[in-house]
Amino acid sequence: MTKASNASGNAVLAKARALYGRRLRAEDYRRLMGCRTMSELAAALKEQPLYSAALADVNPQYARRAQLESLLRQSLYTRYDSLCRYDRSAGSKVYEYFTLCCEVDELTAAMRCLDAGRPGDYLFRLPEFMQQRCCIDLYALAKATGLDGILAAVAGTPWEKVLAPLKTAKPDRGLTAQAEPLMQDRRHKALVALAPMGKGTSAAPTLRDLVELECDTSAVSNAARLIRIGAPDSVVRTNARRDCTALTAAEWEYLLAARDLAEFKARFARTKYGPLLGHHEYSVLKEGFFHYRCDWCKKWLRFSTDPTLVMMCYVWLARCEVQDLDHIIEGVHYKLPPEELKPLLVGFDEND
Repeated sequence: MTKASNASGNAVLAKARALYGRRLRAEDYRRLMGCRTMSELAAALKEQPLYSAALADVNPQYARRAQLESLLRQSLYTRYDSLCRYDRSAGSKVYEYFTLCCEVDELTAAMRCLDAGRPGDYLFRLPEFMQQRCCIDLYALAKATGLDGILAAVAGTPWEKVLAPLKTAKPDRGLTAQAEPLMQDRRHKALVALAPMGKGTSAAPTLRDLVELECDTSAVSNAARLIRIGAPDSVVRTNARRDCTALTAAEWEYLLAARDLAEFKARFARTKYGPLLGHHEYSVLKEGFFHYRCDWCKKWLRFSTDPTLVMMCYVWLARCEVQDLDHIIEGVHYKLPPEELKPLLVGFDEND
């Protein structure tokens, strides 16, 4: 590693850990959950150092749910921006993956607005750094009033081929539901490409370990869902992607031979993930993976010396916090009491 790349790597480590140090604490969560109106919540969010800049132009008196959710997403982009600047100078390609994820987010947001019959609600807010690398015509996307507009916005980009099957989309199934598998397939391939073969150790994991964990979360969850609804074996095996996994081929064969969900869960408990997820309470496997990954990312954000791994851990935890805030916004909107909101918040820790 050159002196320049070593300095950039150290900058990534310092920046990611500094950002994580500004996360919401238990008292912050309690205060936000205790808000009874959207105006009160907006005012409380504006006081949080990590979100004050993104919400600077919000007038709490007129704050709306959609507005707050959009601006919180913007705060994530801004943090990606600051980390990617260091990452790019270090020669890593992770910033390209982040940009792709942002493109997926923007396409999904625009399609959901179309499905809801409110295309005018979509407004992209990518930072300039990301806009320079985003291949989608975001201005055209913001003006789209139907599928043709979406496809026009991605014309001439890799997304044109990815979304081409939507030309025969069924109008009664919703645009987002039909597009998400296509977009997630491309995201999955880009994620796997980030981490070539070569695992670390339990004392020093690599990016490959984190990528395998994310891929296994999706594959195991899909297999469990399809087995639960009685899908044919061929469908289960097709949707349980095993091109990047921490499980052995024998473990997968053992899992996929389960006849029903109860047997699948019993067999899963005997894989390497069984004891790891066993430390958490969960009702569905995806939830168990989610809690385990949160703990894993918190640990290695602190102890790893791999800049890219630390950055990826931080990005995951930052997304989780924004998801928590989305739940709080929804809870305030529907006037849910804090005790009903608390179980939904993965970042809430009484001891933090």
